[in-house]
Amino acid sequence: MKTNCIIIDDEALALDILEDYISKIPMLELVGKFDSAIKAMDCIMRQKVDLVFLDINMPDINGIKFYEGLPVKPKVIFTTAYSEYAVKGFEINAVDYLLKPISFDRFFQAVSKTFNVTSSSTSIIQSNQQTEASIKESQGFIFVKVEHSTVKINLKEISYFEGYKDYVKIHLIHEEKPILTLNSIKHYEMSLFSKGFIRIHKSYVVSIDQIENISRNKVKLNNKEVFITIGESYKDFFYELVVKKNL
Repeated sequence: MKTNCIIIDDEALALDILEDYISKIPMLELVGKFDSAIKAMDCIMRQKVDLVFLDINMPDINGIKFYEGLPVKPKVIFTTAYSEYAVKGFEINAVDYLLKPISFDRFFQAVSKTFNVTSSSTSIIQSNQQTEASIKESQGFIFVKVEHSTVKINLKEISYFEGYKDYVKIHLIHEEKPILTLNSIKHYEMSLFSKGFIRIHKSYVVSIDQIENISRNKVKLNNKEVFITIGESYKDFFYELVVKKNL
């Protein structure tokens, strides 16, 4: 599942900028944007909201006070032009605090923290439980369920993941035959995002380290005669994160 998020900010330009940034990150789903915290209350209470981008200095109610008063508290990333609010923001366990004007790089860093696989309340673990895959993440390896066994795979040995119906094929660098496990490609997109893997197509998550070259919106991986097309909906995010940042 995607992370459902909303934006609350009384500035129209800030709303537009954050909406544009969110559209570049495939894991985020914008379900509402509001120029008032009061207007956003109904959305938060009536539907599943995982993350709120919340301005602090607003005319109707201070964003921090608003968040503290919520009976149901989604994750929150505070946004403001005033740095003096930062300490208070972190005191209430905000994911991050973004000082305006917000660059995409800084926005991306903040959002990355919401996909931290060590958090017991993340959607990654929820997805893991639903699929009964019994995968436990660590710094350099994963465990995957293969038929009646649980197999340990070092992340540095993985070239790419390929979605295959209700399964995922894990293609290894030094093995011809992929490992087949019952899971979703979405799971690996989310859980390994901070480990150097990125989704570039609805059916593929690749190791950034294994990218040999990029040509005509296709990625070639080291040691594999495989060319994977970069999907249209993943293109902006991929080039912003992987290519432009390393030129």
